[in-house]
Amino acid sequence: MEAKLGKLTSQFADALEDFKAALAIDTGRFDEQTTDVLKNGQVQKFEFTTELLWKMLKAFLLEQHGIDAASPKQVIRRYFELDFCTYEESEALLEAIDLRNTLSHVYNKETFEKIYTQVQDFGPILEQIFKKRPWEK
Repeated sequence: MEAKLGKLTSQFADALEDFKAALAIDTGRFDEQTTDVLKNGQVQKFEFTTELLWKMLKAFLLEQHGIDAASPKQVIRRYFELDFCTYEESEALLEAIDLRNTLSHVYNKETFEKIYTQVQDFGPILEQIFKKRPWEK
């Protein structure tokens, strides 16, 4: 495995574990202020994990397939076109990128709460994509 891809794979694996551990915290057990802090941390871990995922896939496409896709969505589309993920998985990854982008512009609690609810579904999806590891075959 190429050096950059190997480093990103390791970083993504760590981030994914941190994200899943954060999602396992039952925020309902805490007071409102602590719950707010925990939710923000979970969302931040989602953003970080999603960012590392597309960068890892970008390195894979470039290093092993000579494909230089510039944007996160291009990377995911090319990854799908090469049959490394299903249509449903690619759609979920594109949604994750959209949510990550939206989070950069969230200025109200209602929108944050809506996105937070969606973010909670991404742990298993990101893990499912990662388990395939076509770069190791």
